[in-house]
Amino acid sequence: MPDAEDPKQGNNNDLRNAQFGGGFINAENVNAGRIGGDIWNIFLGQQTTPVGNPARPKNERSLLAAVKEEVTVRLRQSLHNAVLINLGKEPQPQQVKRPWDADIKIGLKPAEPLPDTTTILEIFDQEEIAGKLLILGNPGAGKTTTTLDLAKALIARAEKKSDYPIPVLFNLSNWKNDRQLIHDWLVAELKSKYGVRKDISSKWLDNAKLLPMLDGLDELESARQELCVRKINEFLQSDYRPKYLLVCSRWEEYANYPERLQLNGAICLRLLSYHQIKNYLANLNRTQLWQFLQTDTTLLELVRKPLMLSIIILSYEELATERGINLTSNISPLEYLLNAYIQQMMSRSLVNQMYSKQEASVTKQTQRWLVFLAQYLQSSSKTEFSIDDIQADCFQTIAQKRIYYFTIKIALWLFSGFIIGLIFGKDFGLVSGFVISLIINLSETIQLADKIKFSFKRLIFGCKLGSFIGAIGGFLYSSLCALYVAIAIDVLKNINYFTFVFWAVLAMFLTIIFSVSSGLLFGIFISLIKEEFETKLIPNQGIINSFKNATIYSIFSGLILGITGSLIYIVFPGNNLIKIAEPGVYVMGTTEALINVAIISGLKFAVSSVLVIWLLCGGFTCIQHFFLRLILYRNGYIPWNYARFLDYCTERMLIQRVGGRYRFIHKLLQDHFAQMDFKRDSR
Repeated sequence: MPDAEDPKQGNNNDLRNAQFGGGFINAENVNAGRIGGDIWNIFLGQQTTPVGNPARPKNERSLLAAVKEEVTVRLRQSLHNAVLINLGKEPQPQQVKRPWDADIKIGLKPAEPLPDTTTILEIFDQEEIAGKLLILGNPGAGKTTTTLDLAKALIARAEKKSDYPIPVLFNLSNWKNDRQLIHDWLVAELKSKYGVRKDISSKWLDNAKLLPMLDGLDELESARQELCVRKINEFLQSDYRPKYLLVCSRWEEYANYPERLQLNGAICLRLLSYHQIKNYLANLNRTQLWQFLQTDTTLLELVRKPLMLSIIILSYEELATERGINLTSNISPLEYLLNAYIQQMMSRSLVNQMYSKQEASVTKQTQRWLVFLAQYLQSSSKTEFSIDDIQADCFQTIAQKRIYYFTIKIALWLFSGFIIGLIFGKDFGLVSGFVISLIINLSETIQLADKIKFSFKRLIFGCKLGSFIGAIGGFLYSSLCALYVAIAIDVLKNINYFTFVFWAVLAMFLTIIFSVSSGLLFGIFISLIKEEFETKLIPNQGIINSFKNATIYSIFSGLILGITGSLIYIVFPGNNLIKIAEPGVYVMGTTEALINVAIISGLKFAVSSVLVIWLLCGGFTCIQHFFLRLILYRNGYIPWNYARFLDYCTERMLIQRVGGRYRFIHKLLQDHFAQMDFKRDSR
């Protein structure tokens, strides 16, 4: 990979301006340098700016913008794309079952390579393929990058043509349920990855508005891969079959399936030739590296894969020093290369580091945290990671999971006990809170409360509806209060007629209070609607939004309920309105004392309401996430500031970041970390 725009002038160790995908990326800017501004945008409700033809609906253009951002970032950070060589492609029609093939046996004729100048888009557009293509290749051969290149071209086409399907990237490793239809899985993935409402994404698929690009077929468990092929074929034969579809898989795994995908064509990416490698290194002024590779035929064969060639270019300095792993050791050449790459990435200097020199994570500590992350992704059959999606299944021992659930139960006990204690007393609150914590069964999954937004139109409608209902309720309640006082006046002694008039008038005002308060409450809750589309722009955005939603709506609702409760308390028959002076003698309580008690009761009711609504609207999610992260941190699995660490690894070109999601720079690197032993740090 080029170290600078002019290879002859660049230092071999200067990777800050490395060329990726035909452009230049500054490694110092790979991280989330805009995190502060992004968080502010999240709180203001700002999302990805829609792109494309204005004739296309806004939510479709928002999805197109999100996919475009993902493809752009992944191509920019891709190690594959460092090798700017147009990969050779061989047609492999025998690898698919085409509708017109019937029982004709094909594939006996040797495959003839396509011209080197043939692009993946030209193949995709060929009349016989018609947009239904299978891409095969060896690990590191450039399958995913070729898919991203095609996605980039198709996105540009979709931006111009308002009726062209939107290309969307999916990873089949996330297909968990053997009985789940691919259509239903795509709907769930669109909701999980892009925040698209299920009814909208289902409609898009039914109307062929999307162009699914399915990667990672080989990343499923071996026993489930052929089943997935069968499910894809069912999807292609269904009433809601897509107009175009792309599937990407490793050659070796796919060749073992008896069943073939019912697509129109397939290609296999060829390995680089020695001549291509030699010329490419010569153009980069890396003749010493070519001489180094000629001394070891195993390494030379390995770097025929574009990924390995990129890695060896980046880590050659590490290989050429004594720190490099000895080739005579018992590790494989792939491990040897990946270890050298990790060492080189960790040792290189950056101008703008996420960590200062005083607090920089040592290689051992960084490796330990990456091993945990890779093993968690591997056990979950995932390649992509979002901080707010982490669940309790990440714990490696039963004891840790029990500690987590016990901690959550304690937190639930204290919260519910405090809420009930505010109204009924602390002793009753503690007992009731304990009972509640025992009764409530905690879910295995932390449910986010982030995908809601405010609608002004629905607020107006809710206020009108609530005011009408509240006016009726307030009128009936105030009438009952007036009737109660009218009956009570006949048996009361020492009562002041002015006081009676005061309470009667105040009771009538309750109609207005009920109307206004219920109108506001109805307006607030009816105005909350699910987002049609929401992308994650920053790490932990789901938890941030859950906390924001819970805080805003609990404060507004709590204030309204607190004020309403105080006023209801004042006119509620028996609440200091009639007091027993002595047996058989009743007197009217003082207005001042009653109002003081009402204010205190209203405050208690307001605080209780705020806490209850906060817990129900996302606060409990935040508590679960906090204790989950705390226990992981205390056990040495993750650092305290996880987002900062992951951005640090992005700077080091070990991890890619797209918005608020992370993935290893390549699946081979994830597999490499996952097979390492996790050694806990002593705390």
